[in-house]
Amino acid sequence: MMKKILTALPGTLSFFLGLLLGLYFIAMNITGKSFTELPGDLGDSRFTNYLLEHSHQYFKGQVTNFWDAGFMVPESNIVTYSENMVGSAPFYSMFRIAGYDRETSFQAWFLVIIILNYTFCYFFLKKLFKNPYAAVLGAMVFAFSMALQSQMGHPQTFPRFSIPLAFWMGILFLEKMKPLYFFLALFFVVYTLYCCIYTGLMLAVPVGLLIITGLVYQWKLLPEKCKNYRWSGAMVLSIILNILIVLPLMLPYRQRGNEAGFNNYEGIFSNILTIKSYFFSQSGSLFWDFLRETGIEIPGWWDHQIFAGGVATICMFLFMLFVILKLINKKILSKLPLERTSLVFFITALLCFFLFLRIGDFSLYKQVMKLPGFASMRAIQRIINIELIFFAIATAFVFSIVLKRKNWLAALLFVIFAGLITADNYYKWGAPYNTTKELAQSRVNKLQEKMKDIPAGAHVSYEPADSTDRNIYCQVDAMLAAQALHLKTVNGYTGTSPGGYGRFWEELSKEGREEWFKAKNFRPDTVYIIN
Repeated sequence: MMKKILTALPGTLSFFLGLLLGLYFIAMNITGKSFTELPGDLGDSRFTNYLLEHSHQYFKGQVTNFWDAGFMVPESNIVTYSENMVGSAPFYSMFRIAGYDRETSFQAWFLVIIILNYTFCYFFLKKLFKNPYAAVLGAMVFAFSMALQSQMGHPQTFPRFSIPLAFWMGILFLEKMKPLYFFLALFFVVYTLYCCIYTGLMLAVPVGLLIITGLVYQWKLLPEKCKNYRWSGAMVLSIILNILIVLPLMLPYRQRGNEAGFNNYEGIFSNILTIKSYFFSQSGSLFWDFLRETGIEIPGWWDHQIFAGGVATICMFLFMLFVILKLINKKILSKLPLERTSLVFFITALLCFFLFLRIGDFSLYKQVMKLPGFASMRAIQRIINIELIFFAIATAFVFSIVLKRKNWLAALLFVIFAGLITADNYYKWGAPYNTTKELAQSRVNKLQEKMKDIPAGAHVSYEPADSTDRNIYCQVDAMLAAQALHLKTVNGYTGTSPGGYGRFWEELSKEGREEWFKAKNFRPDTVYIIN
């Protein structure tokens, strides 16, 4: 027993060391060590907080129809204009139930999600490489990469822990050919959709590529399996069950898509990643500030800042170089055999990178847009949330070779490398994209004070006369204040604006409100106007 404990101890200690380094120096550099900051800005970040709170109220029975939130009244099924957050909302709700306020629960949700991202990636990589040191270093890249700094304004993308689980189940399926693992691979893609539509749809592409590539690699075995009616039936059942699980989520979005229409390829072309995007970092990095203007000429450049850090990028090049050399000549690096899993991941990563990349005026993404759901997406840069799993695998692969032996020297080198990855992805205080929690709370509290005597369920419209703030911020202020008091507000903010709402979105005026009501043929008895 003692021998088993001593054997497991280095892995356990390394796991917690990597987690603590990432949390303290990177994640809490965003929330503040005293929890004084919120990730993101006063717009998208607090809108995500609103959606989490909406799910929490739905869980408590305070909201009868999940898709009908109390903003942009009288629009029905308004949640289908945006993400819904229901998949990760229980991690937020548990802090609300424990008595924490809305913003503190949002911060706690953010940190719990990061811990889960790190933890599940660690176990996936440990299974893959049988090396706890390598697994920690790869998981740190996945959970704490500097590439995620560009995603701080999109908190809906934070829940990523089902990504390594989907790949893990996919690999187990290819190894054992058991339908259960196929079902679970699909299930974790479906669960990702419940966490974030964007991430779930994008995840379906590499997971599909992984399974198809793996099956092609062992194509001789497939006909024999297909002749087994029990196996074939279980595979079909796995697909049907996952379709049934995802239908309650996707049908309302499908209906909204039919009403709203789709994007065209030319309209989203500038949002497809370029090679420059992978070497373009946000300002404030400890080592990589010289890359802060790499792609500054790209339209919407701030979403293209997805440099994954020096260590992860070098490891990716080494991983790909190793596979290519082994494919060319198996005698090269003869002591390092090319495993089937590594080859499958190499092909999957390569295909995924090229499908979401543009070179000049050419991009294969034009074909990807033909897949269900993809024509409604604009922010293609968010594929980095998925692609970081490939950087994590490459990092773990390289360090599984470097730290192959389990001795004191390997442990010392691991500590050095863990510190290096932390520094590599560190942003100086003040550089991360965040907002003061006190400011966010005070804005809503002031508005709540003005609304406190309005009866629950009534219609309100916040129309500040002399505000110099961005309208988006004022809209979200009104949404949060109305939500806290169980009111219905004309104000609102979503991924896209419903038809007829555009003027009120821009100017928060009586004229804009009346134009919106006219477009919806809505004549309420009373609307409380808040200035």
